[in-house]
Amino acid sequence: MYTISQRAKGPQRTGTAVEVRVHRLHPGQRAIADHPARFRVVMCGRRFGKSALGIRLACDAALAGQPVGWFAPSYKLALEAWREVCDRLKDVTQRVSEQDKRLELITGGVVEVWTLDTPDPARGRKYGLVVIDEAGIAPNLTEIWQAAIRPTLVDLGGRALILGTPKGRRHGFVKMFDRGMTDDTDWQSFRASTLDNPYIPAEEVAAAKKELPSEIFRQEFEGIPTDDGANPFGLEAVQAAIGELSIHPPVVFGVDLARSMDYTVVCGMDAWRRVAVLERFQMPWAATKTRIQELVKAIPIVADATGVGDAIVEDLQVMGVSVYPHIFTQRSKLSLMQRLIAGFQGKQVTIPEGWLANELQTFEFHYTPTGVRYEAPRGEHDDGVMALSLALYGWDRVQCVPPDGTLDLAVKGDDPLMAFAGTQPISPIYSFAAPETQLPVSW
Repeated sequence: MYTISQRAKGPQRTGTAVEVRVHRLHPGQRAIADHPARFRVVMCGRRFGKSALGIRLACDAALAGQPVGWFAPSYKLALEAWREVCDRLKDVTQRVSEQDKRLELITGGVVEVWTLDTPDPARGRKYGLVVIDEAGIAPNLTEIWQAAIRPTLVDLGGRALILGTPKGRRHGFVKMFDRGMTDDTDWQSFRASTLDNPYIPAEEVAAAKKELPSEIFRQEFEGIPTDDGANPFGLEAVQAAIGELSIHPPVVFGVDLARSMDYTVVCGMDAWRRVAVLERFQMPWAATKTRIQELVKAIPIVADATGVGDAIVEDLQVMGVSVYPHIFTQRSKLSLMQRLIAGFQGKQVTIPEGWLANELQTFEFHYTPTGVRYEAPRGEHDDGVMALSLALYGWDRVQCVPPDGTLDLAVKGDDPLMAFAGTQPISPIYSFAAPETQLPVSW
């Protein structure tokens, strides 16, 4: 708690004292707050109290008359911190701008809040302290730190507090943490678990440990990044799925249509969920449609109908191709990826060695304020991953049962992983013996 005389700034202030209540730090937070390193990186489990630590140090600096910059991955996350800072410092606030998210105190201190969804936040600013909250899910963290945030600390020799829970080993947050583990005295890294917060019930953490896979528990509750990084399939599972291209005919195709510099990929899957046909190419649309028709013949396909793909799918239907259009939305892509993850983890899918395996191994997921986003790293492709997921989606509806008769997947509703109340598994009407069967209109 601070006691501040309002006489300090401004002729209109009286001589009364104001009390400002700030977070009381627990021992784990105190050790970080008191460390003299200029750049402190805190990799911790959820509910350790990282945001509370950041807010406390931001309030301390502003009350001491320093300018403070607070950075968060999204507006929603930034807004939570902004509201708390405003509430705690309201009695010593001289001017506030909700539009600019700027708070000016009677002490001369300033707090500004920024989001990291633009490449160059806080241009032209100078800070005595920068706090980066939820750094583990901040996109392009390394680039934004180097090009935008680090320069704001030059004028005043400012410090930085970088806080987050890791999301894989390949994220820029992990690189910053690794730097704090070197002999560079300007940098210091701290790892803290959820249980380092004495106010978290130990029995709740123990219950979570029983329910979660061990690597996820270590990442989310102990602040230890997973070995697979941000790969959703599991690198070992992808490696185990590599085999020969199937010699059996495909029963369904998945087709991902090219966007800009991407490839069109045609992936055929046989009755045992093994990739039997795999081609990728970049051609004019007329040639692309002709090549797809030549590859799939009368076999049903699931094709990407997002954006320009809608017109291509219509043309393929006119050409006599048995095609089901699939539009990518956040929800539909999540369902496709969940099914493909289950396919790899359950050892149901076989893929050939080469570029498709490489795409799968570099594919990533990211936590965002609106959910999980699946995508290829910047500069990489995911066309093969999407074509494979569409082929598996089609297999669940065309084949459904491998030729040995083992039913290992009950397809329910539109999403094979979502069980709706009162639904029954769809019967395996479509068989390997009838590859010319058309896809049901109700897909």
